[in-house]
Amino acid sequence: MEEIFLILVGIAWALGTPLIAIMALVRTSGLRAQNDRLATELAALRRQVAATAAQPLPPPVEAAPFPVAPVEAAVPPPPAPPFVPEPEPQAEPEAIVIGADLQASPPAPAPPLAIPAVEPVRGGWEQRLGARAFLWVGAITLALSAVFLVRYSIEEGYLSPEVRVILAALFGFALIAGAERMRPRDDRVSQALAAAGVAALYGSLLSAVALYDMISKVAAGGAAAALTAFAITLSLRHGILVAALAFVGGFLSPAIIGSEQPNTPVLFGYLLAIAAGTLTVIRIRGWWVLGWGVLAGSALWTCVWMLADPDLPELHWVGLFLVALAGLFVWASWRRLQESENPAKDVLALVWASLAVTGGLLVLAIAQDGGAQTAGWLALAVHGIGIFAFSRWAPRFQFTAGLAPALSLAALALWWWTGSGVAADWNDGRFGWLVTMFGGLYAGAAFALLWNASRPGFWAALSISAALSHFLLAWYVLRAMPGIPWGLISIGLAAPFLVGAERLVRWRGTMPGATEALGFLAAGVTFFIGAAIPLELNREWITVAYAVELAAVAAISAQLGLVTLRRLCWPLLAIVVVRFVVNPEILTYPIGLTPVLNWMLWGYGISIAALVVALRFLRPTGDVQLVRAVEAAAALLTFVLLTLEVRSVFQPTTMMMPDASFMERAFYVLVWGAFALAALWKTRLDGDLVALWAWRLSGGVAVLVVLIVQVLVANPVFEPADVGRLPIVNGLLLAYAIPAAMAALARRWIDVEPDRRVDLLVEAAASILAFVYVSFEVRHFFDPGFERRGFDAHGLELYAYSIVWLLFGVALLALGFLRQAAALRHAGMVLVCIVVAKVFLIDMAGLQGLLRVFSFLGLGAALIGLGYAYRRFGFDSK
Repeated sequence: MEEIFLILVGIAWALGTPLIAIMALVRTSGLRAQNDRLATELAALRRQVAATAAQPLPPPVEAAPFPVAPVEAAVPPPPAPPFVPEPEPQAEPEAIVIGADLQASPPAPAPPLAIPAVEPVRGGWEQRLGARAFLWVGAITLALSAVFLVRYSIEEGYLSPEVRVILAALFGFALIAGAERMRPRDDRVSQALAAAGVAALYGSLLSAVALYDMISKVAAGGAAAALTAFAITLSLRHGILVAALAFVGGFLSPAIIGSEQPNTPVLFGYLLAIAAGTLTVIRIRGWWVLGWGVLAGSALWTCVWMLADPDLPELHWVGLFLVALAGLFVWASWRRLQESENPAKDVLALVWASLAVTGGLLVLAIAQDGGAQTAGWLALAVHGIGIFAFSRWAPRFQFTAGLAPALSLAALALWWWTGSGVAADWNDGRFGWLVTMFGGLYAGAAFALLWNASRPGFWAALSISAALSHFLLAWYVLRAMPGIPWGLISIGLAAPFLVGAERLVRWRGTMPGATEALGFLAAGVTFFIGAAIPLELNREWITVAYAVELAAVAAISAQLGLVTLRRLCWPLLAIVVVRFVVNPEILTYPIGLTPVLNWMLWGYGISIAALVVALRFLRPTGDVQLVRAVEAAAALLTFVLLTLEVRSVFQPTTMMMPDASFMERAFYVLVWGAFALAALWKTRLDGDLVALWAWRLSGGVAVLVVLIVQVLVANPVFEPADVGRLPIVNGLLLAYAIPAAMAALARRWIDVEPDRRVDLLVEAAASILAFVYVSFEVRHFFDPGFERRGFDAHGLELYAYSIVWLLFGVALLALGFLRQAAALRHAGMVLVCIVVAKVFLIDMAGLQGLLRVFSFLGLGAALIGLGYAYRRFGFDSK
């Protein structure tokens, strides 16, 4: 009894749900007719009120002498209009403004009676739940009812498998028939029923194949294709949900149906048909969101195919499928792309993604195949030429042309990277031919498409970049092969671009954009010619070629007035700076054993000269940012050149070693300080901002190194240093005295420095270095080899420190009085105080006999003299 009860409940549910939905629909239709009748009566009432308002109005009544509070008068409702038969469906009448046609008169007319407008009922939660959610839940319920009915019949064994499948299919067709009947009345109900019917049909087909094995795999595939085509066609009448179910069911069918012997052409032919049908519907109805599903499903099936069979025996079929799929996406969106206004962003994104994804899948397939099959490379070439043609005839998509050479470079580089560990002699030759053909194909095609294009400069730049990038990739991969004249090849590549530039000269006056294209071609010619020299010599000259190319681009852009070409200076400048400043391989270059006159001088010197030449052409253009960037790069390369020359003098064969001797560090400080002084002098001449920052940075580095490293951390007292045996003229003069003199000279020129704190820093550095120098000279006089560690001193050496420090302090005070510099006077006073403390705390115990007497005698006389000087020259005697 319990089972019978459950069966009855299930039947009631299966039959009651549609009946309730139909009753609700009938009720909704009646309410809709009543709503239309009310709208018609309201329109007639408005016309009657407008006719009454058009009659002459009575004279206005004089206002009462006392204010009367406005009271809402009770106006009796107008008499009911006579019965008006329901008119034919027509457009809703426009709202009539009462009194709009009355002539203005001095007395203010009484306002006509306002008829309250009937506001439409807003769609709240009740409408969304009743009119939308119930429909979709009902559709899902109907589809599940078929599934549960089949499952129950399976569990109970009531029906045979054939009958179950047939009943499920009939149920699906019945739902679709019901959708057709309901379409004139309610499109939402119709769409829900059609979606449920399509789902039921897919369920019956897949059950017949996967569960019962009733039909063969081939027949099931044909039935799935036919059903998908039927569902796609049906979606044109019943909306996007049916189309979504169609392509989802179509793409999932091969995975569920399977095959005894996987057939690549049948599989991808079927997928292409599904994609073509869905994209056709997308083209007609504009359901662009479905295109992302088609693209994702196609990419997923391609990846599954590559993982299933790593050997890829039938790559040509997959290549054909990907090329055709890219063409289908372009065809589906072509109508929108030809519109006068800009197409929607979703259309643009879908086209870009389809071209990039299909090309990327071809690249992955070629890499997995090891580049063995010509079909893969041919499909990639056809794909690239198609992108070129599309971007040429669709100006909004001209930048997609850059995908073609980028994909070929990615395929070639990935193939070389994955197969570099496999010893195969033919790979080198095959790689050379392929990179030559792809580079020549895209360079020639871009040059051919530049004529009469909307942006000839873009196509000229693309032609140059395609040839250049493929050429550099070939050189990088095959540079170890002997006998390849890379320099001659580079000059040979310059020849066709030179001929093209000569032809463009004739068309400059008649073809718009020809001047820009001419500039890019001329830049390409100069680069290929400039690259021939480093390619024939060594790799260290390649950066020099980039610097020369920067000067050539600057000259061409200035002569032709091409702003776009001038922007090419930025990446060239970045390449030069990165390769010459932060490239550690520079220290491994064969610079030679000749001091100063080595590769560093020629390589960096030629590059700096090229930057100076570029500045000559860039300054008249008014591009301040680019000019300052090139000036900063020239200053930075000069700084690095000076540093590397010092390194090459002290470490000619071991430049990679991190250690540096005391004298090497001293020379670093000297060249950095000289560079800072030169920059400061240039700042005084023309107020150059770049020179000002060069002075600050270089001088700051020099001061930090000399004060922290040379004075505090690694001075000769703490670290052994060979400064020479001669007094005065030794390494201490170079390490401390000359930097102190440089700091003093900078203090005289520093009037151009807007930051006054720099004055104090420079004065302090000069004073400290001078004090350290005289102190270490005393130590050097008594210990020429600095063999004694630490600051221990006795006897005459200890007295000499006091005398020298006192004289130095007095000199600072005198100089401060003469120059009226308070900082120098303060430094002298501090030093004199240090001497006083030393005499009383150290000399009193460390000196004996006459040395102690002379120490106190000299200090006392000096202090009295300083006091007199302060009272006489510095301050008032009081």
